[in-house]
Amino acid sequence: MNIEYFTAAWKKDLSELQETQQFWNMRADDFNSQHGSNQGGKRRQQVVEFLASRDMLPANAEVLDIGCGPGRYSIEFAHRAQRVTGIDISPKMLEYAGENARRHKLDNILFKLSPWETLNLEEFGWQEKYDLVFASMCPGISSADSLLKMCQASKSACFLSGFVERQDDLRDKLHQEVYGKEPDHRWGRNIYYAVNVLWLSGYYPEITYQDSEFDHVWPLDKAIELYRHQLKRMTKSSQVTGDVDEKIAGFLGRVAVDGIVSEKVQSKIAWLCWKV
Repeated sequence: MNIEYFTAAWKKDLSELQETQQFWNMRADDFNSQHGSNQGGKRRQQVVEFLASRDMLPANAEVLDIGCGPGRYSIEFAHRAQRVTGIDISPKMLEYAGENARRHKLDNILFKLSPWETLNLEEFGWQEKYDLVFASMCPGISSADSLLKMCQASKSACFLSGFVERQDDLRDKLHQEVYGKEPDHRWGRNIYYAVNVLWLSGYYPEITYQDSEFDHVWPLDKAIELYRHQLKRMTKSSQVTGDVDEKIAGFLGRVAVDGIVSEKVQSKIAWLCWKV
C-alpha cells in the first residue's frame, strides 16, 4: 500500500465542523473540571516528562497546542517554554482556557479560535514556526492532510495521542437499544492511519502505549443531550429513525440513579512522537 491509499481512506467530512463545534461547546464544562482534577494533572505531568526526556520541550521552545480545550496542556507548556499558541474549534473551551491562563498569571500564551482542518499555515505565518507541535486526543487530526500539516508547522518535533482501544459499556448498550446492533468501533483507526502516513512520508514515529480509566458522571438531562449527539454522529443519517430521541431518553432514564447517569470508560492510548 502506498500513501495515496491512506490519503484516500483517511478523510473527514468538513461539513461536520459546525456540529463538531456545538458538541465541544457542550463538553466544555465537563472538560474544564475533569482536566483540572488531580488525575488530569498527573497525566499531563507524565506527558511533559515524556517530551522533556526526548528533548522536545527546551526552555526556549515555541509550542503549538492543537485542540487545546480549556488550556491545561498549554499552561503546563507555558511554565517551561518561551511561548505557547493554543487553538480550538470551541469558543467556550477557549473562554475557560483564557480564564485558566489568567489564574496562573501567564502572559506567554496566545489562544486562537480555529478548526485545525481548515487553518491556512501560510496565512498565519506558521510554516516551520514551532519547536513542538502538539495534539493530545484531538479530533481535528483526522486526515492525512491534517496530520502532515502538523509536520509543516513544526521545525523540530511533533506529538500526537489517540485511542487505540476503548470500552464505553453504557454507550454501547445504548447503541444496541436504539439501533438494534453493536456500534462499529473504529478506535485505533486514526492511529493506524497516522503511523502509516508518517512512515510513507519519510518520518519515523516512536509509539508508546498507556492504559487509562476514567468516569463520566452527568445529570440525566445533560446525559441525554450528549449521548444523543454522539450516537447520531456514530450512525449514518439514513439509519436514524424518528423515535431515536425517545429511545435514548427512555434508556437513560431507566439506568439513571437519583437523576445521575454514570459510566466507567477503560481505554488504551497511543502516544506518537517524531522529529521533522
